[in-house]
Amino acid sequence: MAIFSPPVLTRRALGGLCAAGAIGGLVRSARAEDAPPSVNVSGTFPKLQFDMTLASTGKSVTGADFHGHPVILYFGFTRCPDTCPLTMHNAAELVKSMGKLGTKMRVLFVTVDIEHDTLPLLKAYMANFGAPPVFDGLRGTAAQTAAFAKRYGVGYSAPTSPDAPDPVSAISHTDAIYAFGPDGAARYIIGSLADARPDLPAIAGIMRPLARRAA
Repeated sequence: MAIFSPPVLTRRALGGLCAAGAIGGLVRSARAEDAPPSVNVSGTFPKLQFDMTLASTGKSVTGADFHGHPVILYFGFTRCPDTCPLTMHNAAELVKSMGKLGTKMRVLFVTVDIEHDTLPLLKAYMANFGAPPVFDGLRGTAAQTAAFAKRYGVGYSAPTSPDAPDPVSAISHTDAIYAFGPDGAARYIIGSLADARPDLPAIAGIMRPLARRAA
């Protein structure tokens, strides 16, 4: 599986490729030792906005449906053998570390493998990490997914058929984690959730103030 390198904050070397159309030049590769656990992108990235289908309910949702909660947003796919489950596991540990404030969080996993990742499959996958409404999946049409990804400078490629040969290795995506405030404004790009040993205290430190302002 190929992975596009995350924005300037990841601590892992994941291929050194950049996502095309990066916003503000932030989506680019970086040396692991120079990378902080997060980068403040307030005022430089667009607000949370999308039209997708929620895995847990099968209902259409928009970014506005998540206003009032801090959101962690990640693009991936359920067949991913490494960074996707690791990132979601770390997100679950982050939520746990925040105690009651963790219940205010919303962790959204956007599948880029729409030909394979059905809503039931996506729902079951996210159940491995936490229950709705804190953990949930998003699935869209090809056009919806492309528009959503483009909005945040996310690059990806995936098979157009569920029966494509060697489908997992053919899937690639930008390995970036985005954090939004309860007002829907983009606040941070978080890198170390894709690490084997993430700096959870540091990440919790930037998410707690957002959670305290949650509805």
